[in-house]
Amino acid sequence: MTETVGCLLIHGFAGDMNDILPLAKRLREEGYQVECPTLEGHGTTRRQMAKSTRHDWLRSADEAYKRLRMRADSIVVIGFSMGGLLAFHLTTTYPVELLITLNTPYKYWDVKEAMNYLREDFPTHSRRYIQGIGRIPLSSMVQFRRLLSETKPLLPKITTPYVLLQARHDDTVHAVSAEILASSVNDAASAEISWYEHSNHMILHGPDKEEAIAHVMTKIKEHFASYATAADLPK
Repeated sequence: MTETVGCLLIHGFAGDMNDILPLAKRLREEGYQVECPTLEGHGTTRRQMAKSTRHDWLRSADEAYKRLRMRADSIVVIGFSMGGLLAFHLTTTYPVELLITLNTPYKYWDVKEAMNYLREDFPTHSRRYIQGIGRIPLSSMVQFRRLLSETKPLLPKITTPYVLLQARHDDTVHAVSAEILASSVNDAASAEISWYEHSNHMILHGPDKEEAIAHVMTKIKEHFASYATAADLPK
């Protein structure tokens, strides 16, 4: 019997599916079932963002998991940034065969790295940060912080095989977060961290994009080596 593998990709805080789109496209090309929800309140207006809560974001991820489960026998959950926090919740609630996080926070907003990027190209990067701060309501930041604090106690319950990708010079998440996350899950010895030296937070849109995507693809294929994806089936 052929196993169908599905990949649920969850974008980051105040982001949208564009955060993870390059990886989603590659997974679809390889024949995987893919689900990329837009979290409640995201991808619209500042006002809509302010109306949504962490419970709404989790519900969006939860519903996406259930949709994907209807099409796939085995599930890989991939969370970018805050999406990784939501991925932890799903992994402790539902069957998940492989967990992958990219630049997911335990500690966030690395001011030192942010200033490094500002110094490199002040006109470009200052505009980016000012726009980013301006479009995120304070109430949403509070919801994010609550989600983070509520997620940390879940980490010791994670028994799913776990792969982490972390940009060394992440300007939003402290890079040490990857080490803390890896050491906090139930089977810390088997958690695998892959470091990327040239990207900032948006790792799937930076210089390490292709390397990061290739690593994710390799890890999924290794984990499901005994399974056939749709790409392997006779045409």
